[in-house]
Amino acid sequence: MDSFPQRKVTQISQQWIQSYHEAKLNQRWTASLDGGFRWSGGFFNSSSYIIRGGIGYSILPNLRVATGFAHLGFYSHEKVILQEFRPYQEIRYKSQLGKINLNQRIRIEERLFKDKSNQTPLLELDFNFRFRYSIMFGIPVLQISSKNLDRKIILTLGNEIFLNAGKQASQVFDQNRLIISPTIQWNKSLSVSLTWNSQFASTAISDRYIYSDVFWLQIRHNLDFSKSSD
Repeated sequence: MDSFPQRKVTQISQQWIQSYHEAKLNQRWTASLDGGFRWSGGFFNSSSYIIRGGIGYSILPNLRVATGFAHLGFYSHEKVILQEFRPYQEIRYKSQLGKINLNQRIRIEERLFKDKSNQTPLLELDFNFRFRYSIMFGIPVLQISSKNLDRKIILTLGNEIFLNAGKQASQVFDQNRLIISPTIQWNKSLSVSLTWNSQFASTAISDRYIYSDVFWLQIRHNLDFSKSSD
């Protein structure tokens, strides 16, 4: 933040809750669905919602490609004023560094925006691409059950950068997220994370930025149908 004049950076707090669901259909195919809601100013102001679904294919056990679609709504004075329709494609690679899990992802998003105040046809919506790269380290911290070895506390550390592209993108840099996320993994199917997201984002004005302290509750539920189909 020191490279930008402080008067051009607005600081806010945000609160997010998100639920992620993933179903392994067989050894190759995986379906995913997540949804969440976001507030600002201590849950007093509705900020946005997101609903997203996708399908993934495992090329290798640790390498997966996926595609999907997300729908978002953005609020002002408790009314949705802007909607986003977001197809996406991604590639994800998982590896091990000793006991540390390393998860890397590259995602490409095609973002279409619709102003709720007008009736713009779908083919004339504002449009731009966005590229995302994330790297996350999962560090085992504590085994909390001697009977269930999957029950543990994990510390996730990582970063994700977002870059815009396209004629209608106001600038290349979109945002950066620094993630610190203590996670309770109850079993292989369920985990809960209380995440701090230090987020620095651009705005439509080239020399104006927003810094957000985001407290993010994440709930993850994984199902494995591949064993039942063997």
